[in-house]
Amino acid sequence: MRVEEEGLGIAVADFRRRGMILEWRAASATWTGLEAPPPQVHGVALIRGVPPNVCLYAIDGRLCLQIGIERFVLDAHEPRLGSRADWLTFGLRRRFSVIPAHGAARVTHTYWRGSDGHFFAWLARRAADAAWRAKAAAEWSQGVEPATVRRG
Repeated sequence: MRVEEEGLGIAVADFRRRGMILEWRAASATWTGLEAPPPQVHGVALIRGVPPNVCLYAIDGRLCLQIGIERFVLDAHEPRLGSRADWLTFGLRRRFSVIPAHGAARVTHTYWRGSDGHFFAWLARRAADAAWRAKAAAEWSQGVEPATVRRG
């Protein structure tokens, strides 16, 4: 399920840089570093040198995943998120997928195991737990300390 355009700037923690807080703009899948960061954030983002950037955030009690301009609401059990090794590269490349309940992968993103793998593996592992999805949606919507979103 896609999220409709909110047009809001959302304070999120940068997954790689511990002290960096960003303003994520869902409308354009872009971000700006905040000079005076708020004490609470509503999600976590993986900012990369090459598109797409990825952001997981909560707004109005909904947990949302955005990969580039593609946005999805993560309900209790769908869409499913997966991260698996690409056997042709002996596991050096991995494939992250967003898989709706009704069929084939909606979004597939390949990455090198050592580069963005920590984020995608963390995301797939956390999102497999329906209770975590519900808890994150509720807590992150209200705002949490930046370290909390990285822990899950």
